[in-house]
Amino acid sequence: MTDHATRAHSTDTCPNTAAAPPRSASDPQISPAPGTQAVRRVLGEDGYRLLGRQRHERGIALGELADLVLNTAREADRLHGKLRRHAAHVRDRLDNTLNPRLDPAFVPVTGLLQNTGHTTDLHAARFAQQMNQLALAVESYQAVTRRTGQ
Repeated sequence: MTDHATRAHSTDTCPNTAAAPPRSASDPQISPAPGTQAVRRVLGEDGYRLLGRQRHERGIALGELADLVLNTAREADRLHGKLRRHAAHVRDRLDNTLNPRLDPAFVPVTGLLQNTGHTTDLHAARFAQQMNQLALAVESYQAVTRRTGQ
């Protein structure tokens, strides 16, 4: 269950977020996509591959449910990336402010984070909400597969 309002904003560029740094598969600081990782952990690799095949079975409830699980995981991954980019922006802003090489007279003393703390809370809450929705979708999928013996 994805939030359509959030999806509509996914193509908008947000002036308050920094560009994502280039990703490297060998970079240990880059965490894997948590939505996809959660589905793989719960279903196992074989179950995850089966989910991908079932997704293409249109017109049956199991196919639609498999599609829902994968779309919900993808949205959780997108929101996680958005939260990480925003956190990097906040960190960069703090780093610039607390830089000892800067003239202390020009370091802001009020409004340091302005609304970035609130925005971070909103991104974190939306991500947590999406992960909860993913857990419900996976539970529903598992219940149906147990009942149908797939």
